[in-house]
Amino acid sequence: MAQDRTTEQREPREADRPPEVQPPQADLTARLERLPVGHPSSPYRDDGSRKPLPLDLSKYELPLPDEPDSSLAPDSVEEDHARIGPDGSWAWKDCRLTADQSRSADQGLAKRHEAEGRDADGNYGDRGLTPAMRQVGTQLDYGTLVEGAERYALKEPDRFKEKLFESIRDEPDKSVDQLVDEIHDGIRYTFVADSDDYVGTVSQATSILKANGYELGVRKNEWSNDEYKGVNTRWRDHESGCRFEVQFHTYESWQVKQATHNAYTRIHDTRTPTDERERLRIYQREISSNLALPVGWESITNYRKEGW
Repeated sequence: MAQDRTTEQREPREADRPPEVQPPQADLTARLERLPVGHPSSPYRDDGSRKPLPLDLSKYELPLPDEPDSSLAPDSVEEDHARIGPDGSWAWKDCRLTADQSRSADQGLAKRHEAEGRDADGNYGDRGLTPAMRQVGTQLDYGTLVEGAERYALKEPDRFKEKLFESIRDEPDKSVDQLVDEIHDGIRYTFVADSDDYVGTVSQATSILKANGYELGVRKNEWSNDEYKGVNTRWRDHESGCRFEVQFHTYESWQVKQATHNAYTRIHDTRTPTDERERLRIYQREISSNLALPVGWESITNYRKEGW
């Protein structure tokens, strides 16, 4: 009998363990299981059926080089940093802008910085697109603006100029000022929602934006796309006149978008070798093919306003 008691002392029951040594993941899972049906974080749908398990991104890990690719030319390391010529021209990778073109881009960037809403110290007041998008998020029945939205709101200057270079190359008949105006993702935001609430969140957020005077120019349903899934919309700010982008994702597709960002960047870098570009596309297709499609995604129609 004494031996039995000694065994009990050496192996305390789970409930007797101090809270700090409880397995954190098991404790979180147990708390989620106790949430009422209908709660956004509950693992069960309203009808009592279990939601699909989240996508395990670790199964799709792909090593992407953090350093310049060794297959690129020796002087490509220098090209990873934009260069400003004595005359004010701009060069980055294989992109080039004249001094006048670069100046037009700088003016477009300055306009977008003002429209986004932060002051010189990086603080926000009541005006500007970021405070407005935060307010939209608080009005949603479900879904929310992604955490840290201000970190993603403004496109980096060199990326903005890279996009202008591509637009000039692809549409040489348009004026530079028009092409600067048409860069729709110089300011961008993302709303996320659970699969069951996704379609309703897209609809409600769109209605709120319209009610606040923002002009919808484009809506693209990309859930049938092999490499990227989500809904992208383009708007015009009624105060500044700037175009901006609003994306809609499920929590899962937002994680995938973040995880594949480096692959997307390398695919669209003209210096990336063809075989590597195809490998990255295969990677994007594989990870996207395992995303759970939100309920009713087919009902979200494409739209393009004349002139957009």
